[in-house]
Amino acid sequence: MKIRMLIIIVQFVLIIVLGAALLTRYVVFGAVEPMVREPKAPGESTLAYQPLPPPRIPSDTISQLVKFKKNFTPTVEKVTDRIYLARGFALGSVAMVITDDGLVIVDTTESREAARAIWERFREITDQPVRYIIYTHSHRDHIFGAPVFYSPGVPVIATEEAVKMMDLYYRELLPFIERSRDNQSGRLAPGFARPLPMKGPFKHELQPELIRPTITFAESYEFELGGTKFELRHTRGETTGHLMVWLPEVKALFPGDLYYESFPNLSTPMLEQRPVKDWYEWLDRIVAMEPEYLVPSHNRPISGREAVREVLTWHSRGIRYVYDETVKAINEGLTEEEAVEKIHLPPDLAGRWHLAEVYGRVDWSVRGIYRALTGWYDGRGAGLNPLPARYVSREVIALAGGADKLLARAIELQKAGEHQLVCELCDMVIRANSKDKLAHNIKAVSLEYMGYQAKNLNVFGFYRSAAALERQAAEVKP
Repeated sequence: MKIRMLIIIVQFVLIIVLGAALLTRYVVFGAVEPMVREPKAPGESTLAYQPLPPPRIPSDTISQLVKFKKNFTPTVEKVTDRIYLARGFALGSVAMVITDDGLVIVDTTESREAARAIWERFREITDQPVRYIIYTHSHRDHIFGAPVFYSPGVPVIATEEAVKMMDLYYRELLPFIERSRDNQSGRLAPGFARPLPMKGPFKHELQPELIRPTITFAESYEFELGGTKFELRHTRGETTGHLMVWLPEVKALFPGDLYYESFPNLSTPMLEQRPVKDWYEWLDRIVAMEPEYLVPSHNRPISGREAVREVLTWHSRGIRYVYDETVKAINEGLTEEEAVEKIHLPPDLAGRWHLAEVYGRVDWSVRGIYRALTGWYDGRGAGLNPLPARYVSREVIALAGGADKLLARAIELQKAGEHQLVCELCDMVIRANSKDKLAHNIKAVSLEYMGYQAKNLNVFGFYRSAAALERQAAEVKP
C-alpha cells in the first residue's frame, strides 16, 4: 500500500514538473507588447543638383495631340434632321433632340461658359424652348452646365442612384471630389506647374449651384414629346447611377459614358470603384437593340447599324476580357501587383482604335476590380498591421549611409531615364523626412518627364499635378 502511494506521488510530481516545463516554453507571463521603435529621421540632403532640361514632346505623341485637338475643336454635328451633338467645347458634350413641341437636352457639359457657347450654336438651328433636361449620370462634366439650358418648371431627369451620388459628391465629399478632379486634370498648384504646350479641354468654374433632378426613377422611365418617344433605362457602368436614352422610332441611342473612343476608365485612381461587370453586360444588351445611331457624351457620333454594332461589341469584349482575367488571377491567388504585371489586352483587342489606352488603362482597371471584389489585405502577413511607411524608409536610409546616398543614386537614374525608380527612391527620402527639398525637386523633374512621355490624358494630368505639388514643397518654380 505504501509503495502504491509512493508511485502515485512520484507520478503527480512528474506531471507538475512536465506541465511547468511546457508552460514556461509556450506561455510568457505578464503583458507583452509588440516592439515598435521609430527610427531617427535623416538630415536634409545637401547634394548639388542640376535639373534636366525641360522635357520635350516625343514625336510619336504628336499625332495623338493632333487627334486630341481635333476632338476638342468646338463642333456641332448633325446626326439626323432632329438630333444634334455639340462636342469639343469642353470635356463633356451636349446632345439636342428636336421635337414638334420643344427640345430635349441630354447632358449639359461641365462649364457654363461652354454651355452658353453651345446654346448659341443650337439657337442658330432652332428657336424652340427646352422641355426636358436629362443627366446620364452625376459626373460634373455632364451636369454643371445645366443652368444655361434650364428655366423654371423644366423637368430634369436622372436615376435615383444618380441623386444619391450627387449628394455624396457635391455635399458630403465635395472638397475631396474637387481636389481629386483637379488632380486628374493637372490643375493643382498651378503656380508651380510648367505651362502647357497647348490649351487643355477642361473648363472649370466654381459652381454656385446644382440644378437637381425633379424626376427620378429606379430602373426605367418613358415619356413622349411632340410625337417622339423617349425610353430611359438605368444602365450601370460608368457609375452605379448611369442611364441611357433610347429613341425607338429612329433607333438612336445616347449611351452617356458607356462608350467613348478609348479603353474605358473602368477604375479612376482617386475615386470609387465602378461596376465593371454591369458595364459590359449593358453594352451587350445595347448591341441586341440594333441601334442605327450612337450619340455618346464624348467624341464623335457613329451612324449605321453595322458600325455601331462593331464598336460596341468589341468594346464589350475588351472590358469582359480584363474583368475575366482579373477574376481568374484572384482565384489563382495572385496578388494585385502580380495580376497587373500579367494582364494585358491581346493583339486583336489592343489593335482596335477605340480601345487604345488614351483615357482608361488596363492596369488601373485590374487594380479597381481587385479592390471592388476583395479586401485590402493580401494574406501575406506584413500588410495586416503595417508600421508607418517612414519607419522602414528611415531604416533603409540609415543602412544606405544617409539620404544623400539614395538621392545621388536617384540623380544617376534620372539621367538614365529611369524616372519611376527615381520617384520611388525620392519617396523613401520624403517619407523619412518630408522637409527634404532636394528629394521633392528631383522627384518633380522625373514626374514631369513621365507626364510628357504619357499617351494617356489622365496620366498626363495626374503627373502634371504631382510635379507641381512636389515643386511647391521644394519651393522651386519651373
